[in-house]
Amino acid sequence: MLQTLHIEPIAFPRVKRIFDIVVSFIALIAISPIIALIMLIMCLEMLISKRSRGSIFYREIRVSEGKPFTLIKFRIFTTSAIEKGRNGNGVVHTKKLEVEHKNLTFIGSLLKKVYMDELPQLWNVLKGDMSLVGPRPTNMENSERLLKEGKLSKFLIKAGLTGFFQSHKGIQLNGKQEEMDMAYINFVKNNPGWKIVLYDIKILSITLRTILRAEGI
Repeated sequence: MLQTLHIEPIAFPRVKRIFDIVVSFIALIAISPIIALIMLIMCLEMLISKRSRGSIFYREIRVSEGKPFTLIKFRIFTTSAIEKGRNGNGVVHTKKLEVEHKNLTFIGSLLKKVYMDELPQLWNVLKGDMSLVGPRPTNMENSERLLKEGKLSKFLIKAGLTGFFQSHKGIQLNGKQEEMDMAYINFVKNNPGWKIVLYDIKILSITLRTILRAEGI
């Protein structure tokens, strides 16, 4: 169904794409020691704990700009929890799994708290599947539901590593996530590239502050 949509996506200005490429590339190089350390710790945990064994990375089909892509992140769940959480359509609703602490590996619970399980998504940004800032990507089932409800933010622009709503977690906000995503989309639609990049920098700065407070996103 997603492939037959006739919703016209809003094209990002070239400067926003250049900004995404430059920042994601530099970030991947800068944090490569952290990524390597996380992978090493995950391997050590898998050696010690049988329940934690499985792939280092978790891959899932998500939707960005109305099109499916493979999102990559560090696996924070036990393999058994992932399989038990897979429904009849093969979709895993990871937010539901996060509620139960027993579904998480030890290192997974730590990564989730400081948002570091999402670090591999910088590769999705570099590839062009996502942007640094935009509506968060969701799975195929949720996308179908949102479409039926007339919520189109996931279909109008590329998904983001973070967004205004996510960056302000823990802060009382007046408005729902869809409304805030649409407000960002309207900002992108009605402003020049340089203003969009400055706004993205502001959101990324708030996101970093939220992460450093270990509030998650």
